Amino acid sequence: MKKFEKLIIVAVIMFLVIVIKVGLSKDGYQGELPDPVQVDLDAPKSVYVTNMEKEVEVDFLAEYTIEAVIKSKKKYSDYASDISRYDVALAWGDLNSKEIDDYVKYSQRGRWYYYNMDNDCPVSVSYIGERSANVHLIHENNDILKDIRALDEGDHIKLKGYLVKVNFESGPWTSSLTRTDTGDGACEVMYVTSVEVIK
Repeated sequence: MKKFEKLIIVAVIMFLVIVIKVGLSKDGYQGELPDPVQVDLDAPKSVYVTNMEKEVEVDFLAEYTIEAVIKSKKKYSDYASDISRYDVALAWGDLNSKEIDDYVKYSQRGRWYYYNMDNDCPVSVSYIGERSANVHLIHENNDILKDIRALDEGDHIKLKGYLVKVNFESGPWTSSLTRTDTGDGACEVMYVTSVEVIK
């Protein structure tokens, strides 16, 4: 009987842990986060990464640090996926506050991200566009890839690395360097050197 009671207690504790974890994952960080930090490079810098068993040159355009909440995460299997397997839709500023977040839904497809607002959303489309972004993540190494793979929607994260231009044979994949653009070319292409999940 005592053994059965212990099993029940363990099962209840595990259930509570899962419920708490899922709840935190959905809520994310509730507050205001700083704007991304972008710093010009002192000198040109490039690295080579493997894509489809070929070396592809990646030009660094600026140092970049972003602290944000993941609103959506998507894995891809397209031509770029050898070096960029995941995109994340990120939101910062006060977009994660309940007063705004409850009115906005985010989604991703085709290497783009989308946001839909309720009619009574207290902020404008441009307000959301300037405080959110779709980021193509290029992992520096396999350890960074594992960190990216472990990220979940709702995680409060900090990424460090570089905004880059990837010189594919089919044409360049160039990061946006401003937070105010929209449409084609407005995504950030980020070579990630550090991933931190903030508890």
